[in-house]
Order: sequence, then C-alpha cells, then structure tokens
Amino acid sequence: MRILLCCSMGMSTSIVVAAMKRAAAEQGKDYQISATDVNSVDEEDEVPDVVLVGPQVAHALKQVQEQVSGTDAKVAIMNKTDYGNVDGAAILKFAEEIAGV
Repeated sequence: MRILLCCSMGMSTSIVVAAMKRAAAEQGKDYQISATDVNSVDEEDEVPDVVLVGPQVAHALKQVQEQVSGTDAKVAIMNKTDYGNVDGAAILKFAEEIAGV
C-alpha cells in the first residue's frame, strides 16, 4: 500500500512518516510511506492508495481531494492527537481502515 501524508511544507509530517515506517516494519508490512506539501499531492510519481492530511492543514482537505480526483486514492484528515503524539502505529491503523485493508 502507498500512503502519502501532506502538511503545509511536508516537513513536520516527515517525523510522522518515520514513526509510521517503524510501526509498519515492526508489523512486517512493506508499505510505501512518504510526505509532501498540500500543493504537490498531484505531482507524485505514483498515485497513493491513501492521502492523509495533517490536522494543521485540515482546511486544505477539498484542495487535496481535487488533486486526486479521477483516481482511487482515499483522502482523510489525521487525528490531531495521534499526529501530535507522533503515534505512527495509530496513524498506520487509520490509513489501513481508510484503504479497507
């Protein structure tokens, strides 16, 4: 599964990406997890299965949805508590629920 996280500059989310990668590895899951900024979602080489929007840019949800329209990508806003706590396992589980895995 390919999971893309997005925030205002793609920087703060990179910390969450690292936590999610650790959680996925601990669970034996080989997922592609990366981060970008909300304006660059449609510039990704591969269409993600799930796009998770950082809570600090929840206002950009519609913009992100428009960038992936016409694809099968699912878009949702990350839980602000999980994001703030950098709870990679919880955010990974959320992404799987969104994807139906």
